[in-house]
Amino acid sequence: MPEKSYQDVNAEAITRWIAEGWEWGRPISHEEYARAVDGDWQILLTPTKPVPRAWFPPLAGTRVLGLASGGGQQMPLLTAAGARCTVLDYSEKQLESERMVAQRESYDITIVRADMTKRLPFDDNSFDLIFHPV
Repeated sequence: MPEKSYQDVNAEAITRWIAEGWEWGRPISHEEYARAVDGDWQILLTPTKPVPRAWFPPLAGTRVLGLASGGGQQMPLLTAAGARCTVLDYSEKQLESERMVAQRESYDITIVRADMTKRLPFDDNSFDLIFHPV
């Protein structure tokens, strides 16, 4: 039997953590998305500390790459704030959450399954902002 890649081992671990209630695997609610559309949002990098809003550029029309940002948390909020988002993650389970939130809230997002330790499948200058929550 061939040895599993580290990417697959990591993806399996994340799937297990999500099943166990991992907070970074819980997509935002409809209510959180609706508040974000009204301008009331914050993005956490740790369980308790939000990223200062001043660190973000004006988001309307900004092309954002969520690097290893699957899970349906950060990209929905940035989309609600007007950004055009792409999310890249290796975990299918995390990407499923992105799809679910985008479908539930009726917005477009580009979803890419790839390994961030490899060459990314994007042209240079494809994004104005890269958000990496890990």
